[in-house]
Amino acid sequence: MATQQQIAEHLDLSQQQISNIMARLGIDWKTASMDHVRIAYIRHLRVVAAGHESSGGDSLVAERILSERVDRELKELTLAEKKGTLINVAQLEPELMNMVSAFRTELLSRDDKLASDLATLYGIQVDVAILNEFTNAALLQLSRYDVARDRG
Repeated sequence: MATQQQIAEHLDLSQQQISNIMARLGIDWKTASMDHVRIAYIRHLRVVAAGHESSGGDSLVAERILSERVDRELKELTLAEKKGTLINVAQLEPELMNMVSAFRTELLSRDDKLASDLATLYGIQVDVAILNEFTNAALLQLSRYDVARDRG
């Protein structure tokens, strides 16, 4: 059973580095033999040298997998955009607003046209205010439509 200082001298490291390495490798330096510590440290160095881990112990393979996943998703989005199956909401929103505004205007003017046509074709007098109530109620209902709530 060696001290941390003896292990540090054996591996040509500082006592602080040994303390960190032992904690990272999960080795109890109080009970481990010098051979066990040396072999564990050499294996750790091999893993780092092979590019499987950073010197801080982070898995480089896991990082590469995450990076590849992000790259793939970006490529999928780019492809979908080129195919026309993906739209830019910022570009679509003004067009939708114009369409809804035109629809609203058309609905509001419909009541006057309907009352006029009923009077001309059938001689029926209809109060436009009654038609406006139904149209305004429908528009009010549409203005309360919550896409996020209705999807769930």
